[in-house]
Amino acid sequence: MKLKSICKVLGVVAAIALTGCGSTKTAESKVADTTAQTSAEESSAESSEQTSAQESKAASDPSAVNVFAAASLKNAMDEIILEYNKANPDVKINLNTDSSGKLQTQIEEGFSCDIFFSAGKKQMEKLKEEGHIKDGTDVDLLHNKLCIVAPKNSDTKVTGIANIKEAKSISIGETNVPAGAYAREALSKAYPDLGITKESTGAELKEKLGMEIIENSNVTKTLLSVVDGFGEVGFVYLTDTYGNNDVKVIEKVDESLSGKITYPIARVNNDEADEKVSSEADKFYDYLKSDAAKKVFENYLYE
Repeated sequence: MKLKSICKVLGVVAAIALTGCGSTKTAESKVADTTAQTSAEESSAESSEQTSAQESKAASDPSAVNVFAAASLKNAMDEIILEYNKANPDVKINLNTDSSGKLQTQIEEGFSCDIFFSAGKKQMEKLKEEGHIKDGTDVDLLHNKLCIVAPKNSDTKVTGIANIKEAKSISIGETNVPAGAYAREALSKAYPDLGITKESTGAELKEKLGMEIIENSNVTKTLLSVVDGFGEVGFVYLTDTYGNNDVKVIEKVDESLSGKITYPIARVNNDEADEKVSSEADKFYDYLKSDAAKKVFENYLYE
């Protein structure tokens, strides 16, 4: 326990001695409460620091080529890295996948990152404005489609976005998750009178649509929440359904509603990378734009 906390407790103990037996029980209770609160605060702070440190270590490795990619890209990227390492066994590539919004924040916070592969242009544009992206390296590499899914054996009456209000619950990404923003865009155009925007919170969606809303921190978690039955239906990317036999695609949402879903990629200014790592990052960045990588992405339903 920190010295300041000990002094605080001793002060209360002294007060107990002065006030006599009549108030001993109350004072002792205050001591216990103070001690417990201080201990809880210290434990919470330590836990938060440990989580942050572990997260930073997992996301960044200065000795490796650090690739920060949208969660929906994980399976394709795992395969591409595996193939790349067959020809380049000495190149260490560290893949960090999560929502594009969270990855953007990590880059802004100084995490070691060499390549950013986003599921939305908004995050890339923001990082460009802030000077994190190497000039001239951002390229719109892939396209995807938004779709509505349900558990494989579901008897939902929902046949698409036109009658999605018949669902009892919808699983959707949070506002900073590109898939969640695309879903809100589609809902805003399908139901223009409801006042839905890309910034509508889960609580606001619940009020406007009249159903339970399950918000998720990335699109992979949205898919899993549907598989696990938390959402009657959910908004994910078509690529997320690749090889997944636990869900069925109810509808591919038309681009006139969702807008064109673009995946930009770019090299990131990384002061922690030495000359060797930076050179290897350039080579892998070029490989991700190659025909060989394109074939893998197409296998996973990217366009």
